[in-house]
Amino acid sequence: MNRLTKPVSYSLIASLGFSELINFILFKENIAGHDLIFGGNFELVVDRPALLVAESIGFLFLLIMLFSVAKLKRRSGYVRYFVFLGFLSGFVYLFSFSGSLFHNFYDPLISYIDKATISF
Repeated sequence: MNRLTKPVSYSLIASLGFSELINFILFKENIAGHDLIFGGNFELVVDRPALLVAESIGFLFLLIMLFSVAKLKRRSGYVRYFVFLGFLSGFVYLFSFSGSLFHNFYDPLISYIDKATISF
């Protein structure tokens, strides 16, 4: 069990950090598109509000993971905890890029913040 704790936690932190870097680049370059279709009816919508939410929630998950590596003891359940955090962050990314489901819940709030003089 102790042999898996560091590789699992560091690989999940690295993959989440890489996702955050990609989100940051897409957000700064104002890259958006609706043509990311994988197969049948599965569609990922990349736009400014979705990138903003994915960046902020992903950063929060990254901080949680870094704090967990520093403070948690490596006991049983440690790897399960990190795998759960990885899946949860992946589901948050999928929800934020899901299109209409995301925009029905969060678009009024984000468009209000974006129209207010708060610059990102």
